[in-house]
Amino acid sequence: MNASHDPVCGMTVKPDSPHHAKHAGTEFRFCSAGLTDFRRRFWWTLPLSLLVFALAMFGHRTMLISTYARTWLELVLTAPVVLWAAWPFFQRWAQSIANRSPNMWTLIGTGVGAAFGYSVVATVAPDLFPESFREHGRVAVYFEAAAIIVSLTLLGQILELTARSSTSAALKALLGLAPKTARRISAEGNEDDIPLAHVHVGDRLRVRPGEKVPVDGEVLRAARASTNRC
Repeated sequence: MNASHDPVCGMTVKPDSPHHAKHAGTEFRFCSAGLTDFRRRFWWTLPLSLLVFALAMFGHRTMLISTYARTWLELVLTAPVVLWAAWPFFQRWAQSIANRSPNMWTLIGTGVGAAFGYSVVATVAPDLFPESFREHGRVAVYFEAAAIIVSLTLLGQILELTARSSTSAALKALLGLAPKTARRISAEGNEDDIPLAHVHVGDRLRVRPGEKVPVDGEVLRAARASTNRC
């Protein structure tokens, strides 16, 4: 099943509520694939985000690297975080804009894009900014804000998909307990075991003692061999 996102909220669209174990298995695999992708993006770029944060917070207190070089180093470290790790976020941001349905991804994409874009301009062309924009010998940049927001959002997605995958696995196990066949009573009174998918509204079913009830229905007669109508 192809990955897709809801055009209104931007969240991952999952298959319709499953009616049998096969559907549940599809949903479970889809969640696992998304979880693996976000984990890879998170762990590969987390060290970069932490380095950018450390440079922004404490870089001006050391003389090991010049202010000019520190700004460019922050740009180099932040670029993979924003341009690669955050790419799924920008896809959802563009979708929310195209559908005119602002949501969480609109906010995240706009904030990260603005912080990174402004900082790139301030790094490449600092002379475009007035002197009042300078801090610690350079035009203030916000690479650390963009990188940390991306890392925290990825972490949130990992936690969400982990919970959803666990729920899907539990649902799959629960659906696995459902019977695969039902005993249908024909108009002539004959009984046949048929696949559960072949049961239709109005059919009469018999549930023998000790058997599981295959579908919801109305009890027509309670006896040693119960009969119900789905």
